[in-house]
Amino acid sequence: MDAIWKIGCNKADHYPTLNRPIDADVAIIGGGITGLTTAERLADTGLRVVVIEALTVGNGCTGGSTGNLYSIMATGLAPLRKKWGDDMVRKVVTSRAQAIDYIEEAVERFGIDCQFHRRPLYRIATTQDKKTIKTLDAEHEAMVVAGLKVDTIENSPLPFSMEQGLKIEGQAQFNPLSYVHGLAKAISQRGVEIYEHSPVRNIDYDQGLIETDTAHVSAKHIVHATHTPKGISLLQTMLLPSREYGVSAKINSDAYPNGIFFVHDPFHSIRSYQHENEQYVMVIGEQHKTGEGDSNNAHFNNLRDYMGSHFEVTDYCHQWSNQQYSPADSLPYIGKLHGQDRAYLATGFSGDGLVWGTLAGHIIGDLIIGRENPWHEPFDARRFTPAKSAMKWVEENASVSKSFFKDYLGTEKLKEIEEIGLGQGKVVTAEGEKLAIHRDETGKLSVLSAVCPHMKCLVHWNGAEASWDCPCHGSRFDLEGEVIEGPSFHPLAKRDQPS
Repeated sequence: MDAIWKIGCNKADHYPTLNRPIDADVAIIGGGITGLTTAERLADTGLRVVVIEALTVGNGCTGGSTGNLYSIMATGLAPLRKKWGDDMVRKVVTSRAQAIDYIEEAVERFGIDCQFHRRPLYRIATTQDKKTIKTLDAEHEAMVVAGLKVDTIENSPLPFSMEQGLKIEGQAQFNPLSYVHGLAKAISQRGVEIYEHSPVRNIDYDQGLIETDTAHVSAKHIVHATHTPKGISLLQTMLLPSREYGVSAKINSDAYPNGIFFVHDPFHSIRSYQHENEQYVMVIGEQHKTGEGDSNNAHFNNLRDYMGSHFEVTDYCHQWSNQQYSPADSLPYIGKLHGQDRAYLATGFSGDGLVWGTLAGHIIGDLIIGRENPWHEPFDARRFTPAKSAMKWVEENASVSKSFFKDYLGTEKLKEIEEIGLGQGKVVTAEGEKLAIHRDETGKLSVLSAVCPHMKCLVHWNGAEASWDCPCHGSRFDLEGEVIEGPSFHPLAKRDQPS
């Protein structure tokens, strides 16, 4: 199923595939909130700006997001405060609040129908577990340090019990897919060129050349607005790729939760969404490292069980998942690539990408035109923070090494092709090669190389989403081998059926 946002999304404009060579001042790879905000920042500067999208506008991570906009961080301000101190906590909250204000202003300026509303945010503990209460107390203190007005609440705004809760006003929610569709339409009318179904296959920074399957772009500035940089980047050793899941439902009640709810029980995010006369409640959670989750529908089923235990569900409507990249030192990386003065990236957004992506668009746009931006330095992609990054760096790269050697040494040999059942996928060794084999419900086989083109790790089967996922750096591929997301430029290679 698709994410819930398509039911409330007005028909999007369609943009052509890039099928001829063009010259541009700025080429932006990625048509999500980061790329389109960057393009909007540059739209009236006299520069020729081109946006190149592998799929369609907004249908990557932006279209799979929660639609929640908040100045804090989902993982909490307290861990950030412990690592970076009070001043950084204030900078994070102030910069993110400004980004939300920009979204609200853009909605009004361009007349975007995306159900933007200011809403309160709640952090709620449903248990008296000492660790959970201590976490919430530390979060309260960090919010106050950040300058936020925080209310403690005693009565649960959700239809289930609560032990302790915090509330901050002035946050927001919207339909993210409708928003980026509206933003794309607005900037295309101001001269920005948008191309869809144009996956990038190679970048030559020395020549300023971006290659797609059918054409190329010569550009003075190249922007990776792709959630994680394409190709091989030093920053990929500092990022943890993970998946998170969402389900939505209709409930037998008029008491739909009004706001953003972060529930510590363990962590779930809850919100409602209304389109015309229909209301839905959604729950997000079940986070795990990309390529290492349960290979069937367990994560979706767990969320349905959670929702069913807290709400009187009448109908489950949607299920989806999304990718996150968490930074080693807790802050996003926004700015210039290492070793490149005319190439830019924005990554490490964790689960907070709608607001970070908006802020990143402003920072990168300002870098390109030489305008001062107060938020560039705190989130500079070239920063060096070994003390703050060391533990996560060691954990992530140990995990990558473990996956690499375990997979290459432990892949089972294929005895006979019939051992792969209908709807199943499996990575096997056959005729001396690592293969990713899938059999669809009609019995048709798809045979691909299991070697991720990015850095040669082996992909894993993701049965819940019928994809091949790389546990090393987060590249994901569909049943035909085409790149869905992640750093890989190239698809999984097609192979003949083993004899």
